[in-house]
Amino acid sequence: MQQDARFRRIFRRVHAAHPGCLADEWLMQPCADARGQPVPRPIAWSRRNGPWRRHPLLFVGAAPGNAGGRGAGDLGAHATRIPFGGDLAGANLDVLLGSIGCSRNDTFLTAALNQLPGTGGGEPTLAELLAPVGDYPTSVHLLRDTLIAVGPRLLVALGNVGARASFAALALADDATPRLPTLQRLERMGLRRGEPFPIAAASACFDDAFRVAWRDAWHEEPSFDVLLITHPSGQNMSPFARPETAFHLRMIDARDALRSAVAARLGTALPDERPPLPDVGIYALPEWRERIGPHHARLDALWRMKGV
Repeated sequence: MQQDARFRRIFRRVHAAHPGCLADEWLMQPCADARGQPVPRPIAWSRRNGPWRRHPLLFVGAAPGNAGGRGAGDLGAHATRIPFGGDLAGANLDVLLGSIGCSRNDTFLTAALNQLPGTGGGEPTLAELLAPVGDYPTSVHLLRDTLIAVGPRLLVALGNVGARASFAALALADDATPRLPTLQRLERMGLRRGEPFPIAAASACFDDAFRVAWRDAWHEEPSFDVLLITHPSGQNMSPFARPETAFHLRMIDARDALRSAVAARLGTALPDERPPLPDVGIYALPEWRERIGPHHARLDALWRMKGV
């Protein structure tokens, strides 16, 4: 299948230094180097990010989630190889997905940096985003290929780093170091938090090579919206917070913006209530069943008690 092959090529490039991963597209074992030794910062890019096919919806975060402990715990993506799982951000993202009747089996989740930042958490540095990853010269080049492989109609940027890296991936000059636009520059272009931004309205958003690659993949002109919402991290949103606090209200704002954009751009019928998570696909993985799932279920119950 051609769509599957696009993702496989990316997987093989990003895990080029991990021989054991090349025959393990679900990453059932942690990334290991050529000597078979576990790598300290494994790459969370595999079939665990979502099905390898075209999706109308692509989510781009900053990093795949550390679940506290600065990389020492067993709930973060470095341990489970499941991005955005095991912490408040991951549980909040599941709530946002459910609000549009979607699950991790229906979309693709990726990040500007698909491994734990060197500090053990938080946002990646510019140097980390511009460092080689596998056979890619930078993580921005990996994000560009991912975007083309997914071919979304709506790209949801989870926070400023996800937005800046996404726009950098659209305009990669040949043989030049990628440049991440500032948020102020994106705002001058017309990007507003919570409002879909059509890239077709600003042809300067992407370069000719991106246009050609998109045409080759999908036989159409690039035409999708970018929706910037607040990153669903525990620093921004929390099911433990009272409804009148910013931690609660930011979640409501992000949910409403996502539902509005999905209904308008994708024509999706939105559920009145969030459906329960499935038990197949990504949710059948042992790391989800035994670690992430029970943790997310407790946080999900708190949001449901608040009517979210």
